[in-house]
Amino acid sequence: MAPRMFRSFLLAALLLFSFSGLVRAGPFRYEIELDAPERYKTMLQQNLEIYRWRDNPRMNTDQLRRLFKRTPDEIRELISTEGFFSPRIESDLAEKSGGWVARFSVVPGEPARVSSLALRVEGPFADGSSENAARLTKIQEQWPLNPGAVFRQQDWEAAKRGALQKVLIERYPSAGISFSQATVDPETNQVALEVAIDSGPAFTFGGLELSGLKRYPRSIVERLSTVEPGAPYAQSKLLDFQQRLQDSLYFSSALVTAETDPAHPERVPVRVEVTENPSRKLGFGVGASTNTGARAQIDYRDLNFFDRAWRLSSTLKLETKKQGLNGEVQFPLTEAGYRDSINALLESTDIEGEVTRKIGFGAKRSRVTGKIETALAMQYQAERQEVSGVESKLNKALTLNYSWTKRDVDNLLYPTRGYLFNAQIGGGAKALLSDQDFGRGYGRLVYFHPLGARDSLILRVEAGMVAAASRDGIPSDFLFRTGGDQSVRGYAYQSLGLKQGAAVVGGRYLGVASAEYVHWVMPKWGAALFFDAGNAVDEVKEFKAVQGYGAGVRWKSPVGPLNLDIAYGKDVEKLRLHFSVGFTF
Repeated sequence: MAPRMFRSFLLAALLLFSFSGLVRAGPFRYEIELDAPERYKTMLQQNLEIYRWRDNPRMNTDQLRRLFKRTPDEIRELISTEGFFSPRIESDLAEKSGGWVARFSVVPGEPARVSSLALRVEGPFADGSSENAARLTKIQEQWPLNPGAVFRQQDWEAAKRGALQKVLIERYPSAGISFSQATVDPETNQVALEVAIDSGPAFTFGGLELSGLKRYPRSIVERLSTVEPGAPYAQSKLLDFQQRLQDSLYFSSALVTAETDPAHPERVPVRVEVTENPSRKLGFGVGASTNTGARAQIDYRDLNFFDRAWRLSSTLKLETKKQGLNGEVQFPLTEAGYRDSINALLESTDIEGEVTRKIGFGAKRSRVTGKIETALAMQYQAERQEVSGVESKLNKALTLNYSWTKRDVDNLLYPTRGYLFNAQIGGGAKALLSDQDFGRGYGRLVYFHPLGARDSLILRVEAGMVAAASRDGIPSDFLFRTGGDQSVRGYAYQSLGLKQGAAVVGGRYLGVASAEYVHWVMPKWGAALFFDAGNAVDEVKEFKAVQGYGAGVRWKSPVGPLNLDIAYGKDVEKLRLHFSVGFTF
């Protein structure tokens, strides 16, 4: 009996020893208590080694003691990047309930501040020219870490990069920082900054080296170029050139670069790599508008018409109230940057009781210079106008028209600040294939003003005038009607104008004003309140602005702001739904 009991006791002891060994073999654990300002606590927790090693299976007591001893130095190094060079740090490591607790208390103290700055640009930049002296003065004035500013490591690095970039972008693309030093006095908490930039040689542009051209002539790229051989290097010229290539429709991608080898700074080749778009494209689309109803259309495009890089575009559009077929041939840019084109149009409309059938053709010369677009167009148009109860008329006009547009906004797709302005002037004469002598002027301004981070104000003004003895003989496109999605909301499309029988026709005078307040509830969704007023008349003394007001929803769609509005037309005492995308400009 005794041996059996002894064996049982021995087995139990072995099992207990094995179990205790398993327990001891579990992961070594410890706690960390960090007392530091909240704005720096997360940074310390994410970067201190003592946090990273927690729950590591290789951790043990000796390793913990080594990490604990090293942690105060790590804290000093990390907190110094935020401008604190004399922090008070207290630490304690204690055993607790079979485990360990590491405690750290951090008092950053007073931040170090910039006491002085010595910023210079060396090399060929320092040639004594007034141009470079002015550039240096501007770089120094725009330096963000001025005396009195709190010194932070990331601000220091960003300031150096910003100063270097201002030298790189114009004439000196091989520039680099040759010396930088931040001298910290921990007793006074002051930092003296010194930066030297070596400009390297001045570069000039050379000729174009093209790759990727297969179907289009070299002249397409050359006429879009913004760089001239022998001209001083400018990064903005390369970026503008690249953007013009990408916007030209001829290419799906474009990359413009220049070699910046300091050993060969003169007439450096400008490399242009392009990927061509297919020259022919056929597209189909369907849609709807609260202005002109349901829509189906077919588009055809040929970017290499007659193998001469002429751009042919034509559209067949069938809408409830408007049907049309138009075509345009655009010729390559001239050396002066002009785009010439010819066009033709067939169109039929039935709007507010006025039925028109028109044919037109013409020529246009346009040019885009920065934010300004200009266009000079000559157009011949013959129009058959039918109004119920009135004898049909055939109106003809050969017109010369000039348009000037400026788009000065922060974002063309989603503008929140700036303005869009368009002015037009033109007319026709009996002596030159027109049925009536007339002159026409028109202007439209849309102004965007931010009101804080989530709110904005949109103001719109539109005015037009036709100087003529009467409206008779003038095609409807040169007269004015208003009402609809982006004019006076609360009224049907082009329902405001001159009453003629049961129809509404165009008048010689137009005036519209609008104010809209938008609040963005979420980054892509907003709500709007608006007030519109305006009218179109044939005599100034008859002008009386009708009013429309309401509310709507805004969504930042991939193609521009989508607007869904419910408006009340005060003069017709009706609610009307309006739907539009983007801004008509």
